[in-house]
Amino acid sequence: MAERFPFLRELNPPQKMHVLWVEMDEEALHTVDGAFGMSDGLANVRREYREIAGRKFFKIYVAPGGLAEALEILERLRRFVRIGEVVVENAGD
Repeated sequence: MAERFPFLRELNPPQKMHVLWVEMDEEALHTVDGAFGMSDGLANVRREYREIAGRKFFKIYVAPGGLAEALEILERLRRFVRIGEVVVENAGD
């Protein structure tokens, strides 16, 4: 039986997205969510968080190729809301 979509074998697999864990409070989370909401598909801010030593780190998924831009946006937002440490990891980790 012939393979149905042989051209798919020639395509490169998609790049993995990045996951950011950003230290911030709920007030900053709303501002960060609004800022990334204006960027077309760059990032998805989640309400999921980790608590590490009493600090809240919220999860942000960043599209492949958008890590530098996402970090730049967070850096600019630090002038307006409290954003602490940013931890970068790959989604596959």
